[in-house]
Amino acid sequence: MESWNKTIYKEIVEPEKIVYTDYFSDKDGNINEAMPAPEVTMEFIDLGAETKLVSRSVFDSEESLQAVLDMGLLEGITQTWDRLNELVETLKKN
Repeated sequence: MESWNKTIYKEIVEPEKIVYTDYFSDKDGNINEAMPAPEVTMEFIDLGAETKLVSRSVFDSEESLQAVLDMGLLEGITQTWDRLNELVETLKKN
């Protein structure tokens, strides 16, 4: 079964933070209520010449967290951050 994601944004405070809930869904956007749906807060901290990004995901239980860890969350998020870093480095060169 193919898995999709649906993101519902709860708060955007430019340029400080973005808060959203990350759901598993089908291709039509119907939320899979049986799957964990963490609330994610991305905080952007101005360090002058650089910006620090802190991403925090809050799950409703330890079991929900373990379920996504078992599905490969760490590998997936590592690939995502690596791609973001590559993009940032490319943009710095241009």
